[in-house]
Amino acid sequence: MRLPAYWWLLAMTVLGQGGFFARRAILRLRRDAGGSPGRAETAVLAASCLAGLAYGAVQSDPVFVVGQACLMILYYRMRRENDDG
Repeated sequence: MRLPAYWWLLAMTVLGQGGFFARRAILRLRRDAGGSPGRAETAVLAASCLAGLAYGAVQSDPVFVVGQACLMILYYRMRRENDDG
């Protein structure tokens, strides 16, 4: 099995976003709301989203690009709701 071109961008995307959301889920299961993510967590998510956008662009995959853009928009909206309330 051959790895796709630019597999390392895909690996950064999967590991970064997987780690971010796994940590958030663990905090929620422990009934520790965890508040809004810190700067380091936000930086990891942003870097992984940008890696995903780059991967989608170099692979000419518009579905992947749209998916990453939607994730970024959803996270931004969720973060604004947490900051407001």
